[in-house]
Amino acid sequence: MFRVVGRGGLSAELISQARLADGRWHHVIAESDPEARTLAVYVDGKLDRTGPGLGRLSLANEGDLCVGGSPEGDHLSGTIEFLRIAHGTLADAHTSIEELYAWQFDGPAQRDMRGVKSQGQARDAGAIETR
Repeated sequence: MFRVVGRGGLSAELISQARLADGRWHHVIAESDPEARTLAVYVDGKLDRTGPGLGRLSLANEGDLCVGGSPEGDHLSGTIEFLRIAHGTLADAHTSIEELYAWQFDGPAQRDMRGVKSQGQARDAGAIETR
């Protein structure tokens, strides 16, 4: 669930259509677009669901920021490997979910300086993979 709360208690929420509690690793992006006043959830490199949002919200506020749980005690049974909070949307970054997903999972961080895919935990000789 992706929920945002604005002034006066106005809120909007979006529940993913994808089943995420399946014991597998998932890449999830939750996005609030203030200009379009929409919320979007992307799962594993694809748009999962969109819905109405609240417009411009400030990260500098008195509200709680909950990731993987809620103030009521609901929580994620799993591990968050990486979390990034950005001030803009994918469009603001001049990218798409497809490009971001491809870069993250098949981009330059996955290969040595010659383009050879990494094997194991670390590269053999700094920037070079010998296998």
